[in-house]
Amino acid sequence: MEHSLAPSALIEGDAEVAPGTTVGPGTWIRFGASLSGSALAGGVFVGFRSRLDGVRVASGCQIASLARMGRPGAAPVTIGPGAWIGARAVVEPGVRIGPGAVVAAGAHAVADVPSDAIVVGRPARVLRHREVVEDGAPDFTATIDRVRARGDAGRAPLPAHWSSAGGGFLDAALSGGPGVSLGAGVIAMGRPDGPSPRGGIRLGARTRLGAGVILEGSGGIDIGPDANLGDGVLVVSSGHDPGRRSLPWQDGPVRIGAGVAIGAGATIVGPCRLGDGAVVAPGSVVVADVPAGGFTTGVIPPTGRAPQAPPPS
Repeated sequence: MEHSLAPSALIEGDAEVAPGTTVGPGTWIRFGASLSGSALAGGVFVGFRSRLDGVRVASGCQIASLARMGRPGAAPVTIGPGAWIGARAVVEPGVRIGPGAVVAAGAHAVADVPSDAIVVGRPARVLRHREVVEDGAPDFTATIDRVRARGDAGRAPLPAHWSSAGGGFLDAALSGGPGVSLGAGVIAMGRPDGPSPRGGIRLGARTRLGAGVILEGSGGIDIGPDANLGDGVLVVSSGHDPGRRSLPWQDGPVRIGAGVAIGAGATIVGPCRLGDGAVVAPGSVVVADVPAGGFTTGVIPPTGRAPQAPPPS
């Protein structure tokens, strides 16, 4: 069975699109994503290392990094137009995500999600419904055009005195102290010539990034010296404004202090600050500040703000 890929779709290196998958015009599939048995309409965004198996995605949907949806041979997942699936969200087979719905970062959707609902948690529950200004559908055509125009996409050089185990995708303005080490397959993106002049990734001396770490630095990521990010950690420094139908970009800078230890598989979504010496347990979803010396298994602020999903950048 052949697949159908629109000529205007942008499919980055190491992305896998299996036979039987359809990708519509103006769709952007980021590095390391995997699609099988799925149909994506035009204008869809799929983030780093997401996996879609048997998913029907309508136009204007945005799917953040490390999302997992569907299962081979199972009932299909259906995503309505303009929906937003957050970082590391999981959507089970047969679930329908309504138009304009938001599945927050780290949420696990086991039942249908109503239109314009924001769901959080494991299993996902409705936190609230969006109150939306109707200003048009999400559109990131200009961002795709900017990325296509770059001559050095995915080939950012390492600063002097840094080391890397190789692989991955480096498309960021990288700077910082000596002795920084990157594990195999690290992904880093974000530049000051993007949507925010704070874009980029700044790492303190002797910071260690484990294998498969993803740093999405379009809103700026600053990490102090001697920090340790375990394998598969995801740090996101931007989001969207769910009060507008177009889901415009918002910055959400992340500041991680000296000596912070973040366990494997944790997700950090800005805006937030992790104070010096803080410890984040493996698998946590953190969307608010952690005090110096604090320990957390996941933080949601008392305002009930839904964990954000990263935008295309």
